Amino acid sequence: MTVAADLHALTVQIRAVPFHSMIAAARAVKKVAADEGKRAGGPLKGKKRRALKLRARDEIREAGPVTNCRIQGVSPAGWVWVTYGTAAHDIRRRKKGPMKVMTVRHPGTRGRAGWDVVAQRAARIVPLIFDDDLTKVIGHG
Repeated sequence: MTVAADLHALTVQIRAVPFHSMIAAARAVKKVAADEGKRAGGPLKGKKRRALKLRARDEIREAGPVTNCRIQGVSPAGWVWVTYGTAAHDIRRRKKGPMKVMTVRHPGTRGRAGWDVVAQRAARIVPLIFDDDLTKVIGHG
């Protein structure tokens, strides 16, 4: 091959790096979110309720030369509660009989910075994924 053809092939490979790396980065961040969801209190559940798992989903879009990736928590309410906690609030009393209509004051919960930890870990992992993929392309180009 000529030098121009080699350079063109390398350019095509470099142009593909953002999209392919974005997929790997999204998988890594979703894994971090799942791990953090387990660490930050596990599945949220109330009495006789199905557990609410804390995980994330991604949306990758290519718009011309720009590739965007949005990763958000699923269920967002659960991540908000784990990250920031809940304020004091009234709940229904858990007794049977005529007293069950009474409400009591729940003191609220402390947040454990769940999503903040996911963002901090992602900020360390994602650049390494892009650097590694770009190094593979340039090294093998």
